[in-house]
Amino acid sequence: MAHPETQYAQSDDLSIAFQVWGREGRNLVLVPGIVSHLEYGLENPKYVHWLSSLSELGRLVVFDKRGNGMSDRIQGAPTIDEPIRDIEAVMDAAQMESATLIGMSEGGAMAVACASLRPHRVERLIICGGYAAGRRARGDIDDDTLNRVVKELKDHWGKPDGIHVYSSYGPKHSDKAAYAQYVKEQRMSATPNTIAALFRMAADIDVRPLLSSVTVPTLIIHRRDETSNLRVAQPLVHAIANAEHRILDGNHHVPYEGDVDAYLSAVIEFITGSEPSRVSAHRSLASVLFVDLVESTRQQAQMGDQVWSRLMNQHDKMAERQVDRFRGKLVKFTGDGLLATFDAPSNAVSCAQALAGALSGLGLSCRCGIHTGEIEYRGDDVSGLGVVLAARIMDCADAGQIYVSELTRQLMLGSGLEFTSRGNFRLKGVPEEWALYAVPTA
Repeated sequence: MAHPETQYAQSDDLSIAFQVWGREGRNLVLVPGIVSHLEYGLENPKYVHWLSSLSELGRLVVFDKRGNGMSDRIQGAPTIDEPIRDIEAVMDAAQMESATLIGMSEGGAMAVACASLRPHRVERLIICGGYAAGRRARGDIDDDTLNRVVKELKDHWGKPDGIHVYSSYGPKHSDKAAYAQYVKEQRMSATPNTIAALFRMAADIDVRPLLSSVTVPTLIIHRRDETSNLRVAQPLVHAIANAEHRILDGNHHVPYEGDVDAYLSAVIEFITGSEPSRVSAHRSLASVLFVDLVESTRQQAQMGDQVWSRLMNQHDKMAERQVDRFRGKLVKFTGDGLLATFDAPSNAVSCAQALAGALSGLGLSCRCGIHTGEIEYRGDDVSGLGVVLAARIMDCADAGQIYVSELTRQLMLGSGLEFTSRGNFRLKGVPEEWALYAVPTA
């Protein structure tokens, strides 16, 4: 059969390769695992069977995440929110407002994050051999072991006789032709340095704090004896309200290896069995930024009301530009600061850094607090615990500081941004202690 042509969508400044399989009907998006290559993957008849069968349900989008395959390469590994932007970019290019996400292995965590942070784009969620927390995040591997595994991965990636952590996920070594194809796909999908960075990212990924925010029907599939042990699925099963866990016979981690038809049956039954439930448009997950001008009352008294009013007009126009520049929503000015929300934590942090620099140019100093959590929309305003936490985090910061919550830091792993632990804090009116981190203001 003829395969669909490879197209490109723009995500940030990167070109993301994607294909659209099937015809009008249900919308599906396949989120790949740690590496992929759109066109070389089609050399595997089992993979083609997997895609062709899924595309009988409607339009299926498959893509290479940034850093992989036919998409633009990047330095290091992406943050969690960057692949979410890749998912949105290919959906927009394919003119899909919403879709069922099918996340494979590491792609399962990305799909979870998308369902939590972009609930209006996700109808259903299917996690294939996935997990919520990577090896180091869940305590299965220490730093020394991680370094050893990464070295083996770099030394043997893409070599026919090479043994590394992903060797068992493909065909058996005894099937020389199939395994040669598997290692060639490794070479075409990622370089040794790239796979090393991606493996470290996958080891540290942790979307467990997002699980309770996933409200769409969710199917979690594992094979009984696959390398990714069934216990890694337990946080997914227990924390996602609408989760169904299916355990299939077999030991293959990849859905299109082994008994692919049994896997397809489970997926198709789930997708066609009921109409999707949609999350309320009045509640969602967002990265909340609070900014407070430091010693504003003293400065106003020194300057006088007229000079201060003109300065505040400059402040307001500058703040509106910066929030818009980083694709945020300016909720309101708070008299001596502002409240804004963002779809991505990296945008919230970048905006805070830009605001701090621009305010310094106006002779003003600020402190910022950022938290990623659930918020409620009340007309043009927002409320909820996520908003309260961002305000309390800001209260802990001093002049010229940007403080973020642990979840915000987790979502930006791999960004290259330096996070400095400030310890645990008691936040006014909030139970338990909260770990806070500082990021540079420039």
